[in-house]
Amino acid sequence: MKLSHLTEIVKNVAATLTCPKCGKHFVGDAVDVVDITGDRGLFSAHCLHCNSATLVAMNIREYRQKIAKRERQISKVAFNKIAPADVVEMKNFLEGFDGDFRKILEEPDRKKRVE
Repeated sequence: MKLSHLTEIVKNVAATLTCPKCGKHFVGDAVDVVDITGDRGLFSAHCLHCNSATLVAMNIREYRQKIAKRERQISKVAFNKIAPADVVEMKNFLEGFDGDFRKILEEPDRKKRVE
């Protein structure tokens, strides 16, 4: 498992868990991974509010699925091929572009209302 995935899982676990003593949510830095096997995780958590500690076993399948789904979406976007027509279109745009981003970002109707 990648470190970034593990970090995200710990953040999600911290946001989900509440202290059994005071009921407050744990802070991400106060949750440590003891073990992860498959879709099961064992975490130790230290409550910064009341100074109590707890050991929690959780099913982390949902978090792993969210991470995998997001990575699939990113890879679809990251690996789209650039067609020759895209290059020509960008070249034509840049030849006529005067550097004024406001013109291209503003809505046409908005200009009329301002004037």
